[in-house]
Amino acid sequence: MTDPFALIGVPRKLDLKDADIDRCLLVASQLHHPDLGGDQDLFLKIRLAGEILNSPAKRIRAAIECEGLAFDERGRIPAKVMEYFSLVASVLQDVDSFVSERSKALSSLGKAVLDIRVPGLKGDLELVSNKLNQLNSAMIASFKSFDEKGWAECEVEMSEVARGLIFLTKWSGQLKEANGKLFEALLGG
Repeated sequence: MTDPFALIGVPRKLDLKDADIDRCLLVASQLHHPDLGGDQDLFLKIRLAGEILNSPAKRIRAAIECEGLAFDERGRIPAKVMEYFSLVASVLQDVDSFVSERSKALSSLGKAVLDIRVPGLKGDLELVSNKLNQLNSAMIASFKSFDEKGWAECEVEMSEVARGLIFLTKWSGQLKEANGKLFEALLGG
């Protein structure tokens, strides 16, 4: 794997500010832009490195790989992440059920009766999303201690946080998609 930290010139650490990543990415992109005589392949690698470093889940995974540490995607997931598994699944199921029922409703009255559930569903989606965002922020906050202790000393913890962030990213995407399904169901008439 190409080291994304070196490729765009940011310090090799996890606790990075988005503005610092974006600034270094802009400089590297401008320096190697194909329209200015730069190499197309290198430019694309720089853009990919920026994408990796701008995602905390991808950044920690890249750090693990760059450091040559072991990582198994099927390893232990943090308990605090798994506590949300059934809650996320339940909310997603409730939205899917509503969308299915509404698509089968034949009359405007039937749809109106079902639509009473929308504020509650939106509230559930927002509540779960906020909880996942808080947990995501707490996990990202551990990046600073990993940098201070040294990545090799934190191999197990970093891998666990990486797996947790993968789940949180996936679930957040699913919750956003479910919110879109609600909106589309209501627009569908």
